[in-house]
Amino acid sequence: MSGVRHLYVHLPFCEHRCGYCAFVVEVGSLDRRDRYVDALLGEVRRESARLGRLSTVYLGGGTPSLMEPRRVARLLDGIADRFAPDVEISMEANPETVDAGSLRAFRDAGVNRLSMGAQSFQAHLLAALDRRAGADRVRAAVDDARAAGFDNLSLDLLFGVPGQTPDDLGRDLAAVREIAPEHISWYELEVKPGSALARAGAVVDEDFTEDAYLRIVEELETQGYRWYETANFARPGHESRHNRAYWGAADYLGVGIGAVSTVGAERWRNAPDLDGYVAAVAEGRPPRRTTEDLPEDTRRRERWMLAFRLSEPVSLSWAGPPDHPEAVGDLVDGGFLRRLDDDRLALTREGRFVQNSVLGRLIDF
Repeated sequence: MSGVRHLYVHLPFCEHRCGYCAFVVEVGSLDRRDRYVDALLGEVRRESARLGRLSTVYLGGGTPSLMEPRRVARLLDGIADRFAPDVEISMEANPETVDAGSLRAFRDAGVNRLSMGAQSFQAHLLAALDRRAGADRVRAAVDDARAAGFDNLSLDLLFGVPGQTPDDLGRDLAAVREIAPEHISWYELEVKPGSALARAGAVVDEDFTEDAYLRIVEELETQGYRWYETANFARPGHESRHNRAYWGAADYLGVGIGAVSTVGAERWRNAPDLDGYVAAVAEGRPPRRTTEDLPEDTRRRERWMLAFRLSEPVSLSWAGPPDHPEAVGDLVDGGFLRRLDDDRLALTREGRFVQNSVLGRLIDF
């Protein structure tokens, strides 16, 4: 069965909006969860001709764990005939929304990779981010996940939070060492327009974030994690297969409000309108969406941008030629790139820390 092998499902429901959040979320709409699952399954059916055997499914949000196990089970059961035998099914969860029983039920429903939103283990930073779960609740949720049989656990964390100090970062690194998840996503905080942090005038300290990023990479590597992507670290064999598909410029289908799809030379985004989405699918109409064509030059430049996020070399026969091949020699001489052979280039370690600057020398955006 050929076709798209990666499915993203957006589950937008949240109990509240965190201070840094500018994502497509729905607060106070929990009574519409069942109808939303109906609509998701309806959209998958509409798009079934595009789908192949699914290698990965990602349940993102929002707070997917607020869907409760029975709805996640109904959703996954409705698309199970599309799953490859070794399908990776990831789900994001907030610690305060799960317990030992619900996590066992999510595992029984088919979720085999859990991404736990910790963000930090420091109370004042969690308060600045408007997070509900404290450090003790995060640790308890991790213990419950282990007891439920999750052996592929990822922690999500942030650095560069206003008020964060080197000591705070050191304590977060110590907590990660203690918990020992298989995977870590550790992102630099972005103060996104429209978020509460942006409205409060929060500013990220760039000097601090540069030092913090270097420290995170070095410390996690000493703990045995592989720095396989700009902000992602994994024990061997536990890299996120779904996200690697994005970074490898693979086709993917996104369903749900606000979800993005990229298939061939076309990209579309569903409108962030819950009622309109549910009504359209129920009436047999496609959800309202915006579309854009992706000329080959656009896809070529995106391949370079995505490939530079990864630790592996870039194959020119796959990515295509850079816009400025004359810059390659200077970047090699400057210690930012290595030329492995006629087809492959690789960022040096120094180059990975300044990948956007290196990319800007090679590609026009």
